[in-house]
Amino acid sequence: MRNAFLQWLVLLILGCLLVSPLATADGDDDDDDDENEATLLGLEGEATGEVAQILLIGTLSIVVWRPLFKWLRAKGPELFDKEPRAFKKSLGVFNRRYMKAHNWVGLAAAVVGTAHGYVLEWHWTLWLAMVFMWVLVFSGYLLQWKWPPREFRKGARLLHMQRAMSIAAVVLLLVGHAIVD
Repeated sequence: MRNAFLQWLVLLILGCLLVSPLATADGDDDDDDDENEATLLGLEGEATGEVAQILLIGTLSIVVWRPLFKWLRAKGPELFDKEPRAFKKSLGVFNRRYMKAHNWVGLAAAVVGTAHGYVLEWHWTLWLAMVFMWVLVFSGYLLQWKWPPREFRKGARLLHMQRAMSIAAVVLLLVGHAIVD
């Protein structure tokens, strides 16, 4: 029950992020400010923010994929009239590829988001959200590596799989952007 509530809460936050005025507003339409726009390696600060937002939404799509994956493992063979072993094998291959994409997109979201914050001189709430994102990225990558001890990876898994940090990061990003804008 609690797990489902958190998933729906994350989906609600993502939906608000997608349709919020912060996501759709262009801000001032003055072209005079374009030459004063902060850049990093030739990329405009606002443009990197939009890219980071899309990457973050792509990363958080796992909130939908994980329950769908479990449901498909249980109901998929009879739903698609496939042999269970072959269906689960192909679903497992797709899941591994999805998880690799999830890791790379999450890393890209953290890198681009950090660059966006560096260029635009963020409020502390936004930097705290980025710290949460980097903790999630590092703990997610620790799950992939075999060299840390098993107990260490277990702690990384517990840290990465909790949804409270993801929710806090998204809420702090929304609040921080409302403060800054």
